[in-house]
Amino acid sequence: MNKRENPYTPGAGRKPPTLAGRDGELEDFRFLIERLGAGGYERSVIYSGLRGVGKTVLLMELDVLASEAGWATTDVQEVGSQPDFRVTFARMAARLLHEMSRRHRVKERVDRALGVVKAFSVAVPSGVQLKLDVEAASGIADSGDPEQDLADLVREIGEVAQATRAGALFLIDEMHNLDAASLAAICIAFQAVSRGGLPVAMVGAGLPDLQVRLMSAKPYADRLFSYRELGRLPEAAAWTALVAPSGTLGVEYDEQAARAVLLESAGYPYFIQEYGLELWNQTEDSPITPEDVEAVRALVRDSLARNFFGTRFQLATDAEQRYLAAMASLGDPPFRVGEIARGYGARDQRGVSVHRDSLIQKGLIWSPRRGQLDFTVPLFAEYLRENHPIASFEDD
Repeated sequence: MNKRENPYTPGAGRKPPTLAGRDGELEDFRFLIERLGAGGYERSVIYSGLRGVGKTVLLMELDVLASEAGWATTDVQEVGSQPDFRVTFARMAARLLHEMSRRHRVKERVDRALGVVKAFSVAVPSGVQLKLDVEAASGIADSGDPEQDLADLVREIGEVAQATRAGALFLIDEMHNLDAASLAAICIAFQAVSRGGLPVAMVGAGLPDLQVRLMSAKPYADRLFSYRELGRLPEAAAWTALVAPSGTLGVEYDEQAARAVLLESAGYPYFIQEYGLELWNQTEDSPITPEDVEAVRALVRDSLARNFFGTRFQLATDAEQRYLAAMASLGDPPFRVGEIARGYGARDQRGVSVHRDSLIQKGLIWSPRRGQLDFTVPLFAEYLRENHPIASFEDD
């Protein structure tokens, strides 16, 4: 097969040619924007899941659907890269307003709203100001209080959207990067637009503990948003994700070969794409056979070890790497913190809590329940046991 025609796309936020297994999420989103656009009530959506399950790709598809429905969107924005989340929100707000101005004849109203955006950005302590050719509004979104100002800003966006008889969509990725104060401000802002019946929605995505983080920031967050968990694909959807891209180009899979890939990938979209990529590059003829799968297994594992697992392992300090290895040595998740401490070689969990907290902050592990931990990366335990067993740290 011609490598230039390879249809598989492993990578962060790379949209696969076939978005399999997400039909329900797409249909629910269509209903959400239809309801809000008609003046009805629907909760914004929060997606959570492990790395590599397709959260970013889903947000990208929702962006397309919203644009096709006439909504203004922020495009998918990753939060946490700026010291103050308000910088990102100011830029998203400006993008929404410029888009609404292009689509609708509401320039005067948009200019007034841009004045609110400018006031909002001026109030950010970092002093980052957007280059907007308008005067900053006075008395709105300029108090310096993140909660009040963000609510004012998002409400202003909603009022402009309502005037256009369409809607505005915030698409926020990696929301787990935000601290409690930032999450609290977001909760207050979207509670405000919900009460006002304004056509503004947010779709956020993050690691599995995002719902808990939001509820810790504002207890009513459990009722404010609709929470959806994204996981591995069901067998039929995983099958489609594997065979459909190559099938459109005339390359088929032997049934046993496809089943072998689904077993190896455990139904995770990223791993399916990685196998598909190597099989296409290394196989000469159709159909792809079990022997072809066996031939690329080492290549796939090496690629994952370097580009998926290994890069994340290197984020941890030496002591944190030992903590990860101790977790993996316990078998199947979830792992009890006391047993992890013993596996690490500590007297009790207090002696290693600093490593645990740091790894959670780095997004490498999370707590599904009190006293329990799990990895945020699928199949990470297997990788660690094979490449970094706890025995290799015993002399540290």
